[in-house]
Amino acid sequence: MNAELAHKRLHAQRSQGILVTHLGTNGLVRHREEGCLKLRIPFAAQEGILINTSGGLAGGDQLSTKISVGQDAHFTLTSQAAERVYRTLGPAAKISHQFEIEEGASLFWLPQETILFDGSALHRSLTVKMRKGAKFLAVEAFVLGRTAMAETLSQFDLRDSWNVYRGEKLIHEERLAMSGGVPNTLATLHSANAFATVLLVDDFAERHMAKLQAVIGTGNGISCWNGKLLARFTAKDGFLLRKTLKAVLSVCLDGISLPRNWEI
Repeated sequence: MNAELAHKRLHAQRSQGILVTHLGTNGLVRHREEGCLKLRIPFAAQEGILINTSGGLAGGDQLSTKISVGQDAHFTLTSQAAERVYRTLGPAAKISHQFEIEEGASLFWLPQETILFDGSALHRSLTVKMRKGAKFLAVEAFVLGRTAMAETLSQFDLRDSWNVYRGEKLIHEERLAMSGGVPNTLATLHSANAFATVLLVDDFAERHMAKLQAVIGTGNGISCWNGKLLARFTAKDGFLLRKTLKAVLSVCLDGISLPRNWEI
């Protein structure tokens, strides 16, 4: 089999998923899903579970979500389980998230962790557009191999970009890029195999600072200014990272319960 034919067959076998959803105060207003990406919302709930039915991501897979939350609506979105990114034969798996949050609405984006396997490649983007008085909470956590299986990553490629707008103004932008082996210096992960970012955009975000400083633990950092709270965490493994994140997210949710699958 020549290289061109092998590439064509690889491309033809890739998973694709598309989700386009508009949510209002009474739940779903419009919804369309294609391929391996599904959204399930329990009856009368303001919480949805994102499901990738392909059972993980491999090179060349593509997932796209577009979710809008209408004025004064409130919604929490999580994933069914940790997303696993497997070894690629060449191209990266790609994920694109686009969220729109109308005036007085809130969206809590609380997926479970992403587990990267040796030889994996993931390129992901997050774009959020918020109106006046909207609220957005997000967590993205990565685990570099499974500690219980004594896995180490000698080669992987991770690129993650965030753009968050309030009105027409870009209020948060970040770019993460890791490739090769796991960075292990004082300025990077320093022997940690799991890390996460938590972002809260809320006019009253500052009120959570005292409680959060008491629960974030050593080796982690948090700052807050102009209605934006940003925290970063590292841990030896996914279990310890999740333990810290549960405490942090519970404070940021301010009385709203974490999705049930976060308690497992």
